Amino acid sequence: FGIKQVSTGDLLRKEILEGTPLGKKVAPILASGKLVDNKIVAQVLEKGIGSAKNGFVLDGFPRNSEQAQILEKILAKTKQKIGLVLELVVPDEKIVERLSSRRQCSKCGKVYGLHLPSRVEGVCDDCGGKLFQRDDDKPAVIKKRLELYRNETLPLKAYFRKTTRVESIDGSLAIDSVFRAAEKKIFAKGK
Repeated sequence: FGIKQVSTGDLLRKEILEGTPLGKKVAPILASGKLVDNKIVAQVLEKGIGSAKNGFVLDGFPRNSEQAQILEKILAKTKQKIGLVLELVVPDEKIVERLSSRRQCSKCGKVYGLHLPSRVEGVCDDCGGKLFQRDDDKPAVIKKRLELYRNETLPLKAYFRKTTRVESIDGSLAIDSVFRAAEKKIFAKGK
C-alpha cells in the first residue's frame, strides 16, 4: 500500500549487523530476550518514522506504557498520528512454534519459516546467503518475551482505546487469511 513498515527490532538488528557502537550495546540485550532501553529505541524509531512520507506501520513498538508516551512525543514532533491499532491474537504454543522455526538470511535479511521454507534448507533463495536462527527466536527466549508481553504490552490495548480505534484479528490462521482480515480492518469505515 506504499506505507513504510517501521520495525524497531529490524532497526536495532541493522545496527548490530553494521557493527555500530549502538549495535554492540544492544546485541546481548536482544539475545537474552530483554527489552532494549527506551531512549535507544526512541532514537532509532524517530529516524524510521521521520522518513515515512506516506504513513507507517509500527512493528514491535510500543511495548510498554513508557514507550507509548515516547511514541506520543515523536508523533507530535513529526506531526503524525495513529489511525488504527491492530492486535493479532495467537495462542502461545503457536507463537513458540512459528518463531522457533524462523530462519533469517545472514546477507540480505530475508526471513523464512515453518510455512515459508527456503527451497534448499539453510540457504537463501534470493542471494544464496546462509540462514540462521536469531537468538531471540529460541523457545526459552520466546517464552520470556511472551511473559513480558502479558505484563507490559497487553495493557496498552486499553491505553490506546482512549484515543484510537483498536481492532483484533485471529493471527493463528494462514498468512493469506490474516492479511485479508487485516486489510478489511484497515480499510473499514469509521477510520
